[in-house]
Amino acid sequence: MAVSRMRRIQILAHRSAKDDIVAALREGGALHITEPTLEFGAVADVETRRELERELQADLGKLEYLRDFLKRYVPKGKPLQNMFKPKLLLSQDELKSTFEKFDVEDWYQRGVDLEGRMRSAEAEIARKEALASELGHWSALEMPVEDVTDTRLARAALLTIEGSDLAALESELADAASSSDLVEISRTGSTVYAIAFFLKENDAAVTPILKRHNARWVDLAGAAGRPDEAAEGLAAEAEDLRAGIEKLKEEAAELALEYDMILVVLDEVSERLAKKSVEENFGTTRETFLVEGWLRGRDEETLRARLTEISPEIEIQTRDPEKGEEIPIDLSNKPLVKPFEFVTTLYGRPVYWEFDPTPLLSPFFIIFFGLCLSDAGYGITLAILAFVLGRKMEKGGEGRKLMELLFLGGVVTAIVGALGGGWFGIEAMALPAWLRNLILINPLDEPMKMLNIVFILGIAQIVTGLAIRMVAEFKEGRWVDGILDQLVWIVFLLFLVPLGYSFILGGDVPASVMGVATKGAMGMGIVVVATGARKNPNPIMKVLGGVLKLYDIVGYFGDVLSYARLLALGLATGAIAMAINGVAQMAMGIPLAGPVAAVVVILGGHVFNIAVNTLGAFVHSGRLQYLEFFSKFFEGGGRAFTPFKVEKKYSVVQSESTGFGAITKDM
Repeated sequence: MAVSRMRRIQILAHRSAKDDIVAALREGGALHITEPTLEFGAVADVETRRELERELQADLGKLEYLRDFLKRYVPKGKPLQNMFKPKLLLSQDELKSTFEKFDVEDWYQRGVDLEGRMRSAEAEIARKEALASELGHWSALEMPVEDVTDTRLARAALLTIEGSDLAALESELADAASSSDLVEISRTGSTVYAIAFFLKENDAAVTPILKRHNARWVDLAGAAGRPDEAAEGLAAEAEDLRAGIEKLKEEAAELALEYDMILVVLDEVSERLAKKSVEENFGTTRETFLVEGWLRGRDEETLRARLTEISPEIEIQTRDPEKGEEIPIDLSNKPLVKPFEFVTTLYGRPVYWEFDPTPLLSPFFIIFFGLCLSDAGYGITLAILAFVLGRKMEKGGEGRKLMELLFLGGVVTAIVGALGGGWFGIEAMALPAWLRNLILINPLDEPMKMLNIVFILGIAQIVTGLAIRMVAEFKEGRWVDGILDQLVWIVFLLFLVPLGYSFILGGDVPASVMGVATKGAMGMGIVVVATGARKNPNPIMKVLGGVLKLYDIVGYFGDVLSYARLLALGLATGAIAMAINGVAQMAMGIPLAGPVAAVVVILGGHVFNIAVNTLGAFVHSGRLQYLEFFSKFFEGGGRAFTPFKVEKKYSVVQSESTGFGAITKDM
């Protein structure tokens, strides 16, 4: 089956071998560690271990800060190199040397100091530029700004007020303080810049008036000299600060020359922290420790042999899973099917005792995808792009699976598109003869034929889902349920197919077939009524429930209709592609710029159409799996198998290396 066989394992060993065993488990990447089922008392070194964890966590945070701060100063490579940065290759000796000589605290303080000085300079530049901008409104002031200051008896206040309030404010100030004066300096739009003079003894009377008219006090502290001269001086100071920031950036760039070393140390600290953190799940005594977890059956002998090499005084016990246990799920499918695990896991994983739907989902999903995208040119483009991007991604990762899935989708789309005459929205009659000869059905000319095909595919998938449920019922010994709840409905639906084709779609069905289908459907309907509510103890409800069970026909009818979206999306892709070509043809008529405009429309339009309809093809093909297929048999709820393993993001350690070097790993 596609769900890997799992084994429960217990490893009991002496504490002296713990570090070696943890390292072996980490490198092996085969054990999903769980909390121990046995209770252990606290041991003396728990606090020591936790203190080390805290130190490693602190170092990790500092290294992540350095990574994020310095990455903007790393020399930029080619776009694809930046997107898919290859891992760094180094030997065990280089790793040890790098880790030992790297002082995390010193590097962290250098980074913090540099960034602090940069931010301080940037803040000072912003302050000086804002002050210089403010001084521009006071250029008519015929005196140094520092001379506009309070005296022992009087105040001189720089203000901004709305022009509509100026007269009222001036009048009220004169009434409240006879010795006051308000002098307008400049005006920008509706805002007036002015100086107010009044005696300090009138503060209590003047302040409410200024607030009532929303007068804003202006602070020009930091400026010296006449306003225009002061503004020029501030601008020069800002430029000096910018030059200083550039020098700080050069210092940061020098630190960034060792960016690879920071990433290597970051990886190593992450690894050490992971090894220490996992010990929280160990059962420990003063002399021994216990590890419990799950591993795949195929990994058992290899792991047992590796651990026995480390210490002969080790006890390893394994057993099969038991009902009621929470067993992690590892999906194990053939290479051609494995990319479709991405679709299954978006919905959920099967529980351990459940059937993995991925192998049977894959042909339906990929055909549906091709029908939705439906253009051979788009399919070839998508396949090439997915292949190139996929080769740059980590093998086994979700991104790589998605690219492999899109590659297969592109290939199938190319086949479906060629059979339907779809080539970048070019009309079928304009295609070369050898491409026209490949056309079996043109969806734009024969939409009803395509609708019949998608309905047949939908019925096939629904029947497959019911058959899976029936087999599951049989395996669990519920033969009656499997026959009456699944097999009867499979036969019933098959009898209804020719009836629906004739009465609903207006198809031509031979009379002999119609006769058999009618009698068969009636017979199956009677069986459904008789057995649909067989488990209800109330005799009346047995009959009524059976009659109501026939209402499920409406649900199945709706399920089949859902597959019509495959035709609709396929037609939409082709129609939009043709519209793009039409707009490009019209753009050719533009004088001089016509050819350029046409190329922009063609490239931009088709790229957009590919992107949008690829997304639509994926979403709607997945929706049919989740709602129309999985609903017939799939329960899900399984927890992912997450083995304790090396998870370095930036580096790969090998036996020999000549130094830090970027290599492309086909992970």
